[in-house]
Amino acid sequence: MIAIESGDLALLNYVLEQQPELVNTVFEEREATPFELALKNGFSALAENIMNSDGFDINHAGHNPLRLAIELGFLDIAKALLHKGANPNYRPQHMSSALLLCLDNEYFELAELMVENGAEVNIRNDKGWTPLIWASMKGRIKAVEFLLKHGAAVDVCNNDGWNAVTGAYFKQRIEIVDKLLAKGAVFSAKYSEAAMLSAYQSGHINIAKKLLADGVNPDVENEDKETMLIIAITKGDDGMIKALVTAGANPNARNKDSDPALSLLAQNGKHELISLLIDKGADVNLQSKSGRTAASWAATFNQASTLEFLHSKGANIDLRNEDGWSPLMVAASSGYLESVIQLVELGSNTEFENKEGNTAQDIAKSNAPTHGDLSKVNGRYIYPMLNTSFKKIVDYLSGARQQ
Repeated sequence: MIAIESGDLALLNYVLEQQPELVNTVFEEREATPFELALKNGFSALAENIMNSDGFDINHAGHNPLRLAIELGFLDIAKALLHKGANPNYRPQHMSSALLLCLDNEYFELAELMVENGAEVNIRNDKGWTPLIWASMKGRIKAVEFLLKHGAAVDVCNNDGWNAVTGAYFKQRIEIVDKLLAKGAVFSAKYSEAAMLSAYQSGHINIAKKLLADGVNPDVENEDKETMLIIAITKGDDGMIKALVTAGANPNARNKDSDPALSLLAQNGKHELISLLIDKGADVNLQSKSGRTAASWAATFNQASTLEFLHSKGANIDLRNEDGWSPLMVAASSGYLESVIQLVELGSNTEFENKEGNTAQDIAKSNAPTHGDLSKVNGRYIYPMLNTSFKKIVDYLSGARQQ
């Protein structure tokens, strides 16, 4: 040990000639072999002499020469060890492989030599991580390219079920995700649903659509228990809505407020998508917990043509909510003359009363703006309604109820 720590090559050679068995000994005080001590002290000439000695254990268990040479950056010694037959796949427990060490330090020339000498590019550590999974999650593009070039398996999973593309995605290494997908990678089944939802919510639409096309469950839910169909409708993403429905998404899905998908589409007059969902089994009269239907929401947003379209698809335009409000009352309360006329022409009941005992005409009248000049009508003084859509609705419904 004195010869090594002092860097005395002559003394080292003399000791090994006298006691050759010391070449692989482990000094208890330092828990290191002569080779390790020489290299850790930076005495590369001594290390080379030791590894060239007869009986040198080139694959010393627990004190691996190759791994140490790579770790400390003595690349020429690492190459020499490989040429001597060092095992490139040595992997101590709880430590990375020698190949991974090379890639971590971007020693690609040495990594090439290791592969040529039998290094396994898919070697797994005790947690199941391969070099490709590690490189993908760390965002090490050059290492990923090297591994793919040498045939690394893209779909191997670690012990937690992650594969390279899943790890890369959740670390937002999108360039690497694209490279892996181009090589045929698929998201690991355990995390594919979460990956698709995350990809869509993060704006990585192509990744989300690829996962959907690969057969991932289209009804995956977010933290609010809303499916991707509801999320896509909320975003106004017609293309994704069509893709999800085509993939078998539940057309009767609801948002966190219990409103069905059709109701959300009715708010914006999305006739093509409404038709698509109904064709796929959506219930045109499905109500929310409070009893609101797609027709009720169409009336709320003055979507007169949508009311007619829903009626043509079998919608019951007289279904009322838990407070007794019909779509006609909803339209009348906001002064939506166009929708009121449409509903009446479609046969809406003008005599319905809500829980407060008011008809659609009563509601329009109570919401109508008035001016300050009192007028006497039937013995009572009232404030006359201004000539607004509310007054027109009151007059229109008055006539309709007398017919």
